[in-house]
Amino acid sequence: MMGEIETKKTEVREVTSDLSRMKGKFLVRDLKRSWTEDFYDTETGEATSISRHELIYERGTLLQAEELSRIQFYMNEGSIKEVEISNQKRMSYECKNIWIYPYIAKVEIDGKKRNIIMLANSVDNALEITKDYVELTYTGEFRVSSVKEYEDYIIIVDTMLKNPLDDVTKLVLDEELYSREEREQILQDEGDESKPKSLKFYKIKARITYSDTEGKNQLMQSFIVYTYTAERGIMLIGNYLNKEQDKHEKEAVSKGNTFSRKDISAVIEESGILPVHVYIPKEFSEAYQSRS
Repeated sequence: MMGEIETKKTEVREVTSDLSRMKGKFLVRDLKRSWTEDFYDTETGEATSISRHELIYERGTLLQAEELSRIQFYMNEGSIKEVEISNQKRMSYECKNIWIYPYIAKVEIDGKKRNIIMLANSVDNALEITKDYVELTYTGEFRVSSVKEYEDYIIIVDTMLKNPLDDVTKLVLDEELYSREEREQILQDEGDESKPKSLKFYKIKARITYSDTEGKNQLMQSFIVYTYTAERGIMLIGNYLNKEQDKHEKEAVSKGNTFSRKDISAVIEESGILPVHVYIPKEFSEAYQSRS
């Protein structure tokens, strides 16, 4: 007869200071002893307390007589209070990522398939964000069929989505970026609230040039830009890069450091349309990062 299969459902954990309960069990996490040392300044006589830590055993260690004897010694001196143990040996642990990257979820909402892109720090985080957003935004039943991390792209959303076109913008559309047909389409979409705007997610690989008095440096960077055309997308990329430079300059000045500004330009190396239907706003994703 086969033994019981070990899973999270059969795991038993507890936190205890009872050595008899620890015997034959495994450490849930690294076991460290902690204490405080006081240091005195010989000139001023002031005392400074410093917290100290020492690793005793790694997570997953089987606690037998030798290990229990050492743990008892440190418990007696007070540098270990209690120990978390398990009936299962678990050595691996999930790496917690503090940065957010693009993730794409495939979701069927009330019978319609949609690809949703967002920023998240893990597959679990992306799934949670997706479910929350869909529940708040749509009606009917939905099913998430997949969630995967996308490549390291910077996501930019055209501010025209939030702000109506002013008269100046309308005048320069044709001259700067658009054909007559494209300009007419944009203005028509802008004036008709009931009509979906002809916006797309453009995947753009840009060659970026940084120039100053000492010369030029170039690098390649990939972006996802939600806008009308790839040409407008590269303009938005340039605007984004200059705003980032403004932030770095402001930060440097606030710290009393010098900052050498560079002329930044960007050109399209490759572009294509990404089959994505919905972008979950960055602010929505960031709300999940701040609470974790």
